[in-house]
Amino acid sequence: MLSRRALLPIAALSSLAVLSGCSAASSPSGEDNGAGASSGSGSGGAGTSGATGTTGSQGSSGSSTSSTGGGASDAGPTGAAGSKLHVVLDETSVSGLSSGAFMAVQFHVAFSSIMKGAAVFAGGPYHCANGSESTAESNCMYPTSAPSIAPCVTITKQYAASGDIDDPSNLSSQKVFLFGGADDHTVAPVVMDALDSYYATYMDKSAIEYVDRRPGTSHTMPTLDYGTSCDESMTPYIGKCNYDGAGLALAQIYGTLNPAATTLSGTIVTLPQSQFISSPSSHALAADGYAYVPASCAKGATCRVHVAFHGCEQNVAAVGSDFYEHAGYNPWADTNNIIVLYPQTSTGDSDFEGCWDWYGFTGADYATKSAPQMAMVRAMIDFLVAGGPLPSGGSSGGSGAGTASDAGASPLEGADASVATTGATCFTDTNKDHVTFGRAHVSGSDALANGSNDDLGADSETVMTSLKETSAGYYVKTASCF
Repeated sequence: MLSRRALLPIAALSSLAVLSGCSAASSPSGEDNGAGASSGSGSGGAGTSGATGTTGSQGSSGSSTSSTGGGASDAGPTGAAGSKLHVVLDETSVSGLSSGAFMAVQFHVAFSSIMKGAAVFAGGPYHCANGSESTAESNCMYPTSAPSIAPCVTITKQYAASGDIDDPSNLSSQKVFLFGGADDHTVAPVVMDALDSYYATYMDKSAIEYVDRRPGTSHTMPTLDYGTSCDESMTPYIGKCNYDGAGLALAQIYGTLNPAATTLSGTIVTLPQSQFISSPSSHALAADGYAYVPASCAKGATCRVHVAFHGCEQNVAAVGSDFYEHAGYNPWADTNNIIVLYPQTSTGDSDFEGCWDWYGFTGADYATKSAPQMAMVRAMIDFLVAGGPLPSGGSSGGSGAGTASDAGASPLEGADASVATTGATCFTDTNKDHVTFGRAHVSGSDALANGSNDDLGADSETVMTSLKETSAGYYVKTASCF
């Protein structure tokens, strides 16, 4: 699913020389993320040239926000009227499949200071392609032995020293989930082995859950029962694998989870990507991205963001709403106060095929914080943290919000994390806002939690506290929502 050439079997590309990849390079120039990007050439890797291609047609069934705004350098769009979202920045996590997996790794490493963890379905180590299409193919997709991670570690150090990415020591307290299929002929299993080794450079091996060469699994996003046969790699690149990949990934990153929803409460919200970067199509980005916002988050619960990067030929232009409805994230997000962000690439010329840039076709800085695609996604996260859009109407429970068959009602295959049987909605806010939104009341100069009458301290816009709603209208003070 990576590109037309990438779909060739490994034997067809055996004549390619195996290049080193990940090579150390000088610090990128940090070109403005709203500027035009340079184009690559040819096709291959998890992406192709065509960064200037036009945006593909969108088939969203979700509702649009009422926000408006300018390019990435502007202050940002304004959310819909109503109470704001409450999002904790340093609980952010990422995942992805294929080119989206490589993108998830480079985003995780580049913005490690805000990350909780990452999940990678068929990807490779940071800067694996070293800005080269041919290296992307020979070193990161079709090698016969695991690529060396030494150059990847070297360039990680260089970029961190220059400030182009965050300090990778941030990764030491995080967790990752790695998944590879035994029958994946697009990203060879040995590339995932290299990624396992790369992450082990920065975190304890116990923090890495590596599902290695799962039998009967091709290059696909594994779900319990949606998509094509698990041993086939074909559109929409979501497989009926009797395996809850999204659920296991989120459990590895966040720990104990409430059971997945069988009926979804939330809404798919459309986010115009031009509000986060000027001229998205010139950076191989679509006009719109999407977010699944659980009802609890829309009502003001303290939430976190998970970014799910689709693969090549898997954006809305190619598969409609399949990825953002059926990849398996939304049912778990719905009951665990997680907003799932689904940024979107565009589909340009016939060679591009909607891949994320993981080898440099949008510019030499593609794996750094200032790269156009990277900076846009970070701006989208910051928008949600700042209050974001609140859904009003739109799709919920059905089209645009998934179905009960995606909910993970069956036991998680091979799950290590325990799952809670009950959960309470939790809110972190100023005491003034707790009173405003009916979670607390004023007594004298202090705010008291409704129900329990726990003393929250001064009725102030500067004092922050966390409240759990343990039953309807009954709130209890707690140290933290997470």
